[in-house]
Amino acid sequence: MRATLRFLFLLVFLLGCAGDDDEEIECFLEENALLDSYYSPQFLIRLVDASGENLLENGSIDPEIITIQSDSGNSDFVYIPEIENAAPNSIASEIQYSLGVFMLGGKETYQYRISVEGFETTDLVIRAEQIEEPCYSYIIPISASINGEVLAQIEVSETELLVILPLVAK
Repeated sequence: MRATLRFLFLLVFLLGCAGDDDEEIECFLEENALLDSYYSPQFLIRLVDASGENLLENGSIDPEIITIQSDSGNSDFVYIPEIENAAPNSIASEIQYSLGVFMLGGKETYQYRISVEGFETTDLVIRAEQIEEPCYSYIIPISASINGEVLAQIEVSETELLVILPLVAK
């Protein structure tokens, strides 16, 4: 009798754990993993002169004098300084001396006005694509342009784009 009760208990336990809730649990775990590892969609900007030299790297521009406004107001950005021990041709070496600009809202087109003291103001347009996953969705930048002309860009990762933005001195 005891063996039968144990078997019955084990059977009920195993069948109870085999419910359809697995998908919801997986989505919950995936969503938390995504939020832990991915804070906000962004694109990166490397400010260069006519010869292609990085103006932040050579010290021609102080990041403190840069203003970036989006079509919804001031836009948050971070300056990415030199990354110590960055291996040549690595992602770290590509993104150092650039600006990380956050993309707020799930839009297809973002407009930014970039002002740097001593240079002409630039109106930058970023096109984005919404990616739908079973448990979440997110946006990624896919192209950048000024006055309809597509800018040079480097795909840093599947979700980030480094835009090469030429500035014109006043």
